[in-house]
Amino acid sequence: MLRRLLLAFLPFIATQEVVLSSLFHNSGTSFGVEPCSYFDNITDVQQLEQHQYASFEQCLYYFLATETQKKFASSGVPHAIAALPPTYGKRNRTVSVRASQITLQHSHLNEFLKDLTIHGYLQLDWNDERLSWDNNRWKVNQLQIRSASHAWLPLITAQSFDGALANGDTVEIRRIETSRRGNVSALVNFSLKTFCEDSDFKNFPDDIYKCCFQLEPFKNQDIIQLVADGMPVFTDPKSFRDYGWLMSGTIPTVTNDPISQLQFCINLQRSTNSVRIELTLPTWTCAILFLFSPFLGRVQIQIAAKMFILFLQFLTLQLFSNRISPHLGSAAATPVILRILEFAIIMNTISIVTSILLWMFMRLKRTLPPWGWLSQASQLINRVLCVFNTVDEPDHEIELQNADKTGSVGRYQEDWNNAFIAIHGASMTAYSLIFILGYLIIR
Repeated sequence: MLRRLLLAFLPFIATQEVVLSSLFHNSGTSFGVEPCSYFDNITDVQQLEQHQYASFEQCLYYFLATETQKKFASSGVPHAIAALPPTYGKRNRTVSVRASQITLQHSHLNEFLKDLTIHGYLQLDWNDERLSWDNNRWKVNQLQIRSASHAWLPLITAQSFDGALANGDTVEIRRIETSRRGNVSALVNFSLKTFCEDSDFKNFPDDIYKCCFQLEPFKNQDIIQLVADGMPVFTDPKSFRDYGWLMSGTIPTVTNDPISQLQFCINLQRSTNSVRIELTLPTWTCAILFLFSPFLGRVQIQIAAKMFILFLQFLTLQLFSNRISPHLGSAAATPVILRILEFAIIMNTISIVTSILLWMFMRLKRTLPPWGWLSQASQLINRVLCVFNTVDEPDHEIELQNADKTGSVGRYQEDWNNAFIAIHGASMTAYSLIFILGYLIIR
C-alpha cells in the first residue's frame, strides 16, 4: 500500500521540482538551497514577478504556520494555525469579530408568499497574532491567504443551521487577507432568505414590508463575539436594481443571549405609482360623482345617477378583490382604501334609499295642507339650498296639475312637494358632510 502511494505521488513531486527549479533558475540559485532563503536578500518585493510573489506569500505563510505549530506542539493538534482559535491558551478566550460593510447586490421579493431573498457581501475583521510577522525581514505589509483552510475563520450561518438548510441559505468566505500586525479581514458572500412582516398592510398599496435577518456563528459559538460597526445596510450601485421597490436598511445590532447574533432588517415600499393609481383613481371618481349628484336637480335624475355610481363602485370593488385578495393572508388589517370604498358604497346605498322613499312620498295625492312649521322650514331650506329648489313633477301629471292649479288640492300638492324637496336637499347635504367627515376619520 505504501509503495502504491509513493508511486502515485512521484509525478507530483517531480513536477514541483521542475517548477521550483525554473522559478529560481534565472536568479542563479541552485535547487539544492532552501527555496525560501532566496527571498532573504530581496529588498523590494514589488519588483518580483507575479509567480515569484505568489511563492513569496507561500513562504511567508508556511513560516508563520511552522512557528505556530512549534508554539502549540504540546496540544498535539495538526495544523494549529487553522485548527485552534487565536485566543487558545489565553485567559480571555473571546474572539471579537467585527462585521461591517453589509452590502446588497441583488434582491427578490415574492409579494404573495411574503419572503425576501437577498444576495450580497459583508466584511469580517478580527485579530490573530499568529498571522503577524517582522516587517524588517519580510518587507511586506499585506498577506493574502490563498485557501480558507489555511487560517482560523469565524464561520457564520443565517439563523440556525437547520433553518439555513431549509431556506437554502449559503455563506461563502473569500478574499482572506492579513496585515503584518495580525489584523485579518475576510469578505463573506451570502444568499439569505427570510419571511417578511406586513403589519402595515392597512396602508396598501403604500404598505411597508419589514424583513429581518440574523447571522450567528456556526462553530466556536462560545468564544466568538460579534461586533457591529454602526453603519446601515448599503446597496451596491453597480449591480443593485430596486425592481420597483424602495429599499432602506436598518443599522445592524448585536445580541448576546444566549449566543452572539448579528441582526439587521430591510424595509421595502413600492416606488411605482401604477398600483396606487389603479386603486385610488376609481375610488376618487366615484366619491366626487356621489358628492355632486344632488346638483342634478330632479330626484329621479339623482336616483338614476346614484344607481350608476353604485354600479361603478361595485366594479371598483371587483377590481380591488382581484388586486388585494392574494395579499390578505399575511395580515388581519383591512386596507384603508378598501374601507373608504366600503364606506362610500354604504353611504351611496343609504342615499339611494332615502331618495326613493321621498320620491314615493311626493307622488302621493294630498288633500290637506302641510303643517305651518314644515312649510316655513321648507321655504327657508329651499332659499338657502337654492340648487335643490326644483319641484319634482312627473310628465304624465303635468296636465292634471295645471287643471287643478286654481284649486286647493293643487296648492296643497305643490306645498307638499316643496316640503319633500327641502327634506331631500337637507338629507343629501347631511349625507355629503357625513361622507367627508368619515373619509377624514378613516384616512
